Amino acid sequence: MKTAYLIFACMFTLVLAANAQVTPIPPNTNFSGNKHTSITTSVSNTTSVSNSDDSYKFTAKFQESKKASIQKILSKRLKGYHLKRAGKNYVWSEVRNGSLVFECKLTNSSLKMFLYKNEVSNSAYKKVSALGVELQKLISKHTNSDYGYNSVNNARENVRRASRELKRAKERLKIVERGNN
Repeated sequence: MKTAYLIFACMFTLVLAANAQVTPIPPNTNFSGNKHTSITTSVSNTTSVSNSDDSYKFTAKFQESKKASIQKILSKRLKGYHLKRAGKNYVWSEVRNGSLVFECKLTNSSLKMFLYKNEVSNSAYKKVSALGVELQKLISKHTNSDYGYNSVNNARENVRRASRELKRAKERLKIVERGNN
């Protein structure tokens, strides 16, 4: 009897030790250098932002139907930069001390923007990065408004998305509660 009790106690201790929770090690969130964000909404709409210590790059591929809206935003936001038009392509640029410090190329279905941060003011960098955020919203959203995004439709989609996520969370909670009983 004592032997059976001792074996049971050892097994119970081993099971508890095997299932004991270990404190997770948080990921290292301190980093410097490059930051890269990429969003793909469909096969034909992709944006990518690379923001390093010395440069800012924005690239996008999109449906040709979005070019007019993108061109309208770029023309409005990039006043003051040198504009060169070659057929249906547009190139905004700025040269300082013989070096290209900013360039934005728009074609029928792609956009490439580059800014060399060391050669421009902080306000110029903020202006270009804000433009990148605006373009990312336009390219990655599917709406009908003039600039490509409509706040009412966005709000409705956010509510639908939140509702689906709430439903999934409730299902996961039920599974966890069943497992703990």
